[in-house]
Amino acid sequence: MNWGAVFGAAAIIPLLNASIRLAVPTGLAAVGESLCQRAGVLNLSLEGMMLSGAYAAFLATHYSGQPWLGVAAGIGGGMFIGVLMALFSVALKTEQVINGIALVLLASGLTSFLHVRLFGVTAPERFDPMAKLEIPLLGSIPGIGSVVFDQSPLVYLAVVLIVGVWWVLRYTRFGLAVRAAGDRPGAADAAGISVDRVRAAAILASGAMAGLGGAVLVVGQLGLFAQNVTAGRGWVAIALVIFGRWSPLRVAAGAFLFGFTDALQLRIQSASGGIESDIPFEFFQALPYLVTIMVVVVATARARDDAQPESLGVPYIKGARSS
Repeated sequence: MNWGAVFGAAAIIPLLNASIRLAVPTGLAAVGESLCQRAGVLNLSLEGMMLSGAYAAFLATHYSGQPWLGVAAGIGGGMFIGVLMALFSVALKTEQVINGIALVLLASGLTSFLHVRLFGVTAPERFDPMAKLEIPLLGSIPGIGSVVFDQSPLVYLAVVLIVGVWWVLRYTRFGLAVRAAGDRPGAADAAGISVDRVRAAAILASGAMAGLGGAVLVVGQLGLFAQNVTAGRGWVAIALVIFGRWSPLRVAAGAFLFGFTDALQLRIQSASGGIESDIPFEFFQALPYLVTIMVVVVATARARDDAQPESLGVPYIKGARSS
């Protein structure tokens, strides 16, 4: 294997550039999930939200030819699953884990069914992904310029949203209400905060960000939709919330680690001969997920504080005693 093609000086900048690009879909979903869990809702429908957003973005872009319309549709697709999750988990107070898994199965089956009905089983329809946006002057900075300032506009949008979620949680009254709904919903209710409304809003925000993550994957990177195109990124995003101890910025850092590992495995797979390599390509594809699992386990074991919201996964019923 030519390790110089993987870690050589000429390979580092493209590797970091790809790491950021591959981290964005998972990072958006993970940060949205951190907001949702801080409100006390264990949203396991994240993979379904990403899938629905990806397919809605594909359809809108394919038929309209407008990538930004596809992005808007992707956000709407994620929020559609969010509405169902809020209905079942917040309004009807049913089991959040079962709701999430059921909605993932619904999204997976529905998107696959619609795609086959609309386009058949032939080669997938393709369109040109959204073009990169190089920021003048900053993009020409040696080294860092081509890594940070020569990305898709969706990458810049993602950074703004991630920082925005962190700021909202930390410095706004809504952020305080979200934290109260997740830690002390009874006290929040006594203080005049509608726990159900806060939790429903957090689920919808999570759906919007996960749907945007799916749209980034399809519109900003691949230019196509395939069955289960998200490839488990929604489940990885849930794990990254635990890794980041429910802090949006740390969760985003975990997403970058996942993106870096994904970009690295692609580079190693190429340098080792691709499909002609003696090492099965499935091993390379599984590498980012294995690294994520190991990092989450180590981070959880070494954590000195229990940052998990105290009422995570527990439906709030007004007047009921918490166990």
